[in-house]
Amino acid sequence: MKSRRLILLALALSLALHLGVLGSGLLPEAALELPPDQDLRSISVKMQALDADEPAAKPAPQGAVAQLRPAASKPAPAKPKPAAKKAEASAPRAASEPMAAQARPNKNAGSAPLAEAKPDASMPSVEEKLASSAPVADNIAANDKDEASAPAAETAADDGYIHPKGALRGFPRQATLGYQVFWGSVMAGTGTLEWSRGNGGYRLDISANPFIGPKLRYLSEGGFQLKNGLRPDSLQAWRGEQAKESAHFDYNAGQLRYGDQGDKLLDLKPGAQDVFSLAFQLGLKGGELGPEAIQITTGKKVYEYPMRPSGEAVYDTGAGKIRVIVFRAQGDGDINEFWLAPEFSNLPVRIKRIDKDKRIDLRAVRIDVNGAPQWKLPPQPTRKHKNDY
Repeated sequence: MKSRRLILLALALSLALHLGVLGSGLLPEAALELPPDQDLRSISVKMQALDADEPAAKPAPQGAVAQLRPAASKPAPAKPKPAAKKAEASAPRAASEPMAAQARPNKNAGSAPLAEAKPDASMPSVEEKLASSAPVADNIAANDKDEASAPAAETAADDGYIHPKGALRGFPRQATLGYQVFWGSVMAGTGTLEWSRGNGGYRLDISANPFIGPKLRYLSEGGFQLKNGLRPDSLQAWRGEQAKESAHFDYNAGQLRYGDQGDKLLDLKPGAQDVFSLAFQLGLKGGELGPEAIQITTGKKVYEYPMRPSGEAVYDTGAGKIRVIVFRAQGDGDINEFWLAPEFSNLPVRIKRIDKDKRIDLRAVRIDVNGAPQWKLPPQPTRKHKNDY
């Protein structure tokens, strides 16, 4: 009887402690307010396939470089040797000419006036000046890049919708998305998605960091072709430090190995994707993957499902809305849903995974594309209680 009372007392204290924390304002207050799931609308704006060609290298800065070409300068005609006194008198003037030229403003490049200075044995050669001007041009380019990558505005436009800081063209070479992770309707942690491609391959690293419990991580890697897009080689999941389900795509043998132990085997179908590479393949192709069913694996299971847009919706951040096209893949009791944002390079601003064990909902609060911040959820007002406004 005594032990039973102690257990009841412990439960009562635990309940009181949890209720106290919930009402204290100590929990994170930057969480998104969860509106009820909306009905999908018919699609009014079609997603566009994105160009994955690598951008051409930027041309060298004009101005100083163009005027300092060795071929452009002609030797000055020979002049009679001046008298010694005259040479001494003119020497200070010759030395001061470059300084005067530098003092004159030039909006094209700071080193451009040097090209107009008269040749002098005491001055560096044209090649030396060209080499010395390269760091200046690099610094200008770096400054321009810094200005282009300044923090993005955090407020929505007048129409209530969130737009990227600048026009985004082509499929990203690199992207980072920060998420808030919801377990059901409760914010349970934070998450990150890291996407990169180059040298004929891609890497997609997704992590979820719950406030309580082990970290979840998924790593998808494979080839990337300009014409066909993503060709996954492997998917690996971790729970904490323990490796969990995985998938291996053996294109030579035409086999797909998957499962907790990697001991399940199926014939590999053309165009197969893992559940995370699928989102980026849809983004690259503008959602057009053909009418045939696609072989999709979560690492635990494999199912075939034709991928087409399920509808249009708005992703409500609480500080503005983002237009999205929703894709849903489901089979054998699992549902995987991707909310792709056409204005943000078709990136997934929301990812939902539902199976018999869990219901995880990742909602974006930050979007960086090619190293430049494009949007970030602004700080939310601190509230101790739900009804405090």
